[in-house]
Amino acid sequence: MSGAQRYIKNYFKRFAEQKPLIEEPIAPSTDMIIVIPCHNEPDLLGTLNSLLQSALPDCGLEVIVVVNNSESVDLKSEIRHSNLRTINAFKEWKMSNLKEGIAFHLIEALDLAKKHAGVGLARKIGMDEALRRFASVGKIGSIVCLDADCRVSKTYLTAIHEEFHLTEHGIGEMHYEHPYELEEDEALKQGIINYELHLRYYVDGLQKAGFPNAIQTVGSCMLVKSDIYAKHGGMNKRKAGEDFYFLHKIIPHEKFITVKRGTVFPSCRISDRVPFGTGKAQQDWIDQKERHYLTYAPEIFEELKTLLDSIDQVYDDDRSSLSPIVLAFFEAQGYWPKVDLIRKNSKRIDQFKKQFYIWFDGFLCMKFMHYCRDHFYPNIPLKEACSFIYPQQETPESYLKVARKNE
Repeated sequence: MSGAQRYIKNYFKRFAEQKPLIEEPIAPSTDMIIVIPCHNEPDLLGTLNSLLQSALPDCGLEVIVVVNNSESVDLKSEIRHSNLRTINAFKEWKMSNLKEGIAFHLIEALDLAKKHAGVGLARKIGMDEALRRFASVGKIGSIVCLDADCRVSKTYLTAIHEEFHLTEHGIGEMHYEHPYELEEDEALKQGIINYELHLRYYVDGLQKAGFPNAIQTVGSCMLVKSDIYAKHGGMNKRKAGEDFYFLHKIIPHEKFITVKRGTVFPSCRISDRVPFGTGKAQQDWIDQKERHYLTYAPEIFEELKTLLDSIDQVYDDDRSSLSPIVLAFFEAQGYWPKVDLIRKNSKRIDQFKKQFYIWFDGFLCMKFMHYCRDHFYPNIPLKEACSFIYPQQETPESYLKVARKNE
């Protein structure tokens, strides 16, 4: 039994349901399965039609839609009726949209346990099923995440196949662009421009500071090989931020790539489905009186850089090169014993660095950013902050165009 097969067998023993949710067998030629969680979505068919308009790769392809809601949702509620309308619409749509090379399936998950019901569990159900279907024909395939309110470029599928599936990368993300040009509401348009710019500014700031695992974490853009998915324990059940934790759990251990020749276009809309993310950011933007989008001060990235540039000295137990702010953070959080333990278990500097960045991951990095923001460097206007990283521009929109090219 190969290592990949052991990972998959162990995964189904520990983390997944034992029986298939889709009865129809997978075509042996299938190399890619797209998983779409769908909760109270009015236009799933728009997403599916967008996929059909994308050029098909030279392999079999499946799409698994997971229509979901909590068991606590009243049978007469609008959410329940919305999901039932989606299920019926999907069945009618599928009958008239049969296409060679791509198969569509739908999983009805309308009674999820209240404790875990949400986007993380819905993704997990679909991704676990994708893993099971690949395993049933003994293949290592690509599991692709998308959302039910997205559109994709005509090169989306072929780009994934060529840049990700046919390469040695175990995990990745698609290039994405919010289609703000199509937004008729000027406030929402400016809100999504600023929000995407904030996301890109943060990652570019981390890269400038030298953080090795600086990546975008957008749920509708995630890619993972099926054996890597199993190896690292699969998707979590978080109701929000599942994408952030999933990617940062894996990226220190596997080769990562951003697929750039295809694009995901996430929705610009307001949403109350999760406590943070695009929809929540748009609502906050609409609700606030001041039209100034705030973000992390550039000085915080400089503080982070002093830490990351001093890893060799930290390994030698020399803290003299660290700034007072970095020292204050480690002291306040009680982290020095953890660093000492990593040092004790590392015979060489390269071992120390590897273990350090497994510990000092994306979550801990963000925790450092928040500590600096709350105690030393308050948020500043986004446009002002961007001038420290990108060439000077006149508007947030022009900064965003530069940031997109910087990916």
